[in-house]
Amino acid sequence: MVGERKQRAVTQTDIARELNVSVVSVSIALNGRKGVSNELRQRILDMAEELGYEGTPEQSQKKDSIIRIGVLISRRYLRYTPSFYMKVYQEIVKAAQEKKSMTFLEILDMEDEENLKLPNLSLDDQVNGILVLGELSRAYTEAIRNGSRVPVIFVDYYQPIGDADFIVSDNYMGAYQLTKRMLAAGYEKIAFVGTIQATSSIRDRFFGYRKALMERQIEIRPEWIIPDRSVSNVGIFVNLPEEMPEVFFCNCDVTAAFLIEQLRQDGYRVPEDVGVAGFDHFLMSQIDGVELTTYDVNMDAMAQISVNTLLRKINQTHFVPRISVVTGKVICGNSF
Repeated sequence: MVGERKQRAVTQTDIARELNVSVVSVSIALNGRKGVSNELRQRILDMAEELGYEGTPEQSQKKDSIIRIGVLISRRYLRYTPSFYMKVYQEIVKAAQEKKSMTFLEILDMEDEENLKLPNLSLDDQVNGILVLGELSRAYTEAIRNGSRVPVIFVDYYQPIGDADFIVSDNYMGAYQLTKRMLAAGYEKIAFVGTIQATSSIRDRFFGYRKALMERQIEIRPEWIIPDRSVSNVGIFVNLPEEMPEVFFCNCDVTAAFLIEQLRQDGYRVPEDVGVAGFDHFLMSQIDGVELTTYDVNMDAMAQISVNTLLRKINQTHFVPRISVVTGKVICGNSF
C-alpha cells in the first residue's frame, strides 16, 4: 500500500480494502450521509486521513479553503491579568494556525448574556464555527446552541444540555489527586476555597476534594468551605476563618495568588505557617517567592482537542455530540 500511494492518489477502494468494508460504506461515511454506524464512520474518516485521501475535486477545494474560527469569551473572565481564558485563547490561535485556520475573538458583555443577545459571530457569515470559552448561564448556552448558524463547541464547562459538545478539564480527578497529595504530606486540616455554586468546574473540584477527605474519614468542616466570589462569578474575595487550617486548597491559581497576598498582609508566612494550593497552572511567575503546588489542566491539549473537534464538526454533516475530558497532572511546588 505504501508503494502504491507514492505512485497514485488514494482512492475509496484503498480505504475500503484497509478496513475490510464495502466501498459503498466508505462513500457514505466520507460524504456525511446516513447509512453507517457512528463508530464505523469514525474509523473510515481516521483511515482516510491516515492514508492521505484527497477526495473529489470539490472535496479537495473545501479541504484547502481557510476555516474561520470564532472564539467567544465573557468579559467577566478578563477582569484579572493574566487571564486563564486568554492563555487558552493563545493556545487555540496556535492550534488553528497549524490547521491553516484563522481565529476571530469576540468579548461578551454580561448585559448581552442576561438579555440573551446572541454574539455577532453567530449571526453573520464571518466564521465557520464558534468556540465558547468559560461557563455561561444555561439559558445563554441554549440560546447560542439553538440560534447560531454555525457549529458551536463549549470549552471548560459543562451544562446538562442534549445535542451539545463540551470540552472540559478533568476537574474532579485533578482535585482528588491534589488533595491526596496534601494528605500524603501529612496534612488533614484542609480548607477548600471556591464558590461552589458559581461554576461547574469549581463544583467538580470541590467534589474531588470531598472524595479524598471522605476516603480518609476526615470530617468536612462547613467553616472551611470558603467562598471566593459571588454566585454570578464577579470579583475575588476571601474571608479567613477564625480557626486556620493547615492548607488552603484554592479552586484556581488566581484565587491562590490573591489568598497568598492576603495571608502575608495578615502576618502569615506561606508555606511556613500555612500552605496554599491552586488549580490551573498558569500563574507561577505571579506569586513572589512561592512556587505554587497546583494542577496543570494542559491548556495546549485542551486547545488542540477543541480546534480539532470543531473542524471535524464543520466538515461532517452527521456529528455525534459528546463530552471530551482533558487530563492533566499535579505540579509540585513549595507552597505547602
